[in-house]
Amino acid sequence: MARWLFHEPDRDAVSGLARAVGVDDLCARVLVNRGVTPEDAPGFLAPSLKTIGAPEEEPWRVAARRVAKAIENKERIGVFGDYDADGITSAAVLYLALSHYTDNLTVKLPTRQGGYSLLEPYVRDLFAEGVDLLISADCGISNRNEVALAKELGMDVIVTDHHIPPENPPESPPAVAVLDPKLWDPDDPLAGVGVAWKFAWAVARELGDPDGKQRIGRLLDLVSVGTVVDIAPMVGDNRALASMGLRHINRSLAAGGARPGLAALVKVAGVRGELDEGDLGWKIGPRINSIGRIKDPRPALDMLLTDDPKKALRIAWELNQLNSERQRRTRYAVERALLEVDLDQDFKVVVTDEAGGLAGLVAGKVAGASGRPAAVLNRRADGSYGGSARTGETDVDLYGALFTVRHLMGEWGGHRKAAGLSVKAGEFDAFVAGMNAAVRAQEAENPDVFAPAIEVDAEVPLDVVSDGLLEWHERLAPFGSGNHRPVFVTRGLKVEGSRQIWEGVNLVRLGGGVVAKMAGSPDALPDGAFDAAYTVSRSAYSGRAELEVVDWKQG
Repeated sequence: MARWLFHEPDRDAVSGLARAVGVDDLCARVLVNRGVTPEDAPGFLAPSLKTIGAPEEEPWRVAARRVAKAIENKERIGVFGDYDADGITSAAVLYLALSHYTDNLTVKLPTRQGGYSLLEPYVRDLFAEGVDLLISADCGISNRNEVALAKELGMDVIVTDHHIPPENPPESPPAVAVLDPKLWDPDDPLAGVGVAWKFAWAVARELGDPDGKQRIGRLLDLVSVGTVVDIAPMVGDNRALASMGLRHINRSLAAGGARPGLAALVKVAGVRGELDEGDLGWKIGPRINSIGRIKDPRPALDMLLTDDPKKALRIAWELNQLNSERQRRTRYAVERALLEVDLDQDFKVVVTDEAGGLAGLVAGKVAGASGRPAAVLNRRADGSYGGSARTGETDVDLYGALFTVRHLMGEWGGHRKAAGLSVKAGEFDAFVAGMNAAVRAQEAENPDVFAPAIEVDAEVPLDVVSDGLLEWHERLAPFGSGNHRPVFVTRGLKVEGSRQIWEGVNLVRLGGGVVAKMAGSPDALPDGAFDAAYTVSRSAYSGRAELEVVDWKQG
């Protein structure tokens, strides 16, 4: 049973925001809980391009001038992305944006078999293709040596990335510019596709394209997909980009003019009605990611680039099949991995031969099942190890922990919640010990790091849920990291009826026409009065408010 942490915002701040923006007190309370000020609230509730920070820093202008020169001189431009949804959409955005100005353009993706990021073989392949200007997408910030190699071979390099910079990131020179917003603002939330989109904006402005803003606006569908699927924080520019992208997707789907690749994915995923961030994260994104986990991800990119609906649908069905295979393989790999978990470790490390490109998914499942951060690694022929790590529902700072053992690793990088890594040959035991020490040090500073409290926005009576709450609640979407779905608590509830809708999930009646989803077996439902912490959403079937109970306590 989790702890409930009730937010207690300043009453004057809540009433002041409510008056300034014209929202009710409960909405204002939720906004204040998220640090939204009266000045920021209008943009938060109605995101638009006007709320997005323009690419004004000097590196954007330097990089845009180099692209303009390449276009003018008919140089060959190569875009190099990544094999996940953020990297694929990043590469697609740059390719589509630049293809309006030049046809001397190529786009490449890595494979999991070849390795993540701008590695030497990929650099040499692009050089062999005659590339003069290499632009990375969602990668490159950890590739100092490879950027230098590209320059030695005669290629100019522009890095666009969003990952946390290492101690020695690429510099300019030898790179023309390094566009990672975290270099000048460590808290910048942009996903890789957001960085790519802003660079496309900078190029359009440098070229004086009068239709540039409208042109890059049509790429927001891809930006929303990459941003949501990468679990980028839904704050600041990310919130505006994801919100506008979702709006663009839904409008174009309704009008029959959606990007063929996305329309095909919506069809094969069985999404009905308007898409929301949950559909992108749980239905669209996994199908884009699936192929890169198993084989060459190029078809996923081709699907997003094509104007041919038949070709897009054919690839989408292939991705759908691969996603089913991925799910089957993941279940098997998780079952095997859980057998290997060491109960004494506070950073679970599992070595397996089966995970392959599924390492991140398996690590997430192990972390979820064990309540501890986890890494799933494969042993390589040279004695080193490679794989992925995830924090699960814990509040562990994974990047911070890995930083303490960076001397034991080769290539590594990522975020607070997820990372890819390699462990040098002969350093495995030291790595495991070092990571466990680092995680335990975080627990010493924060005893709740493994079981963070459920943050409650407000305690409310049940009738509030059906009394206009959805009208303002949906204006807070898209939800995600940094802007979680509001959590409310109501006390003294009673189950007036229930039915199991699928294994482990029940639909219960709570009175006043309000229904809720509750996890567990039918026999485990509360008997008598209970208090519940829950989120609210609109039922796809009735259109009315529906609760999802995240925790409950017997009254």
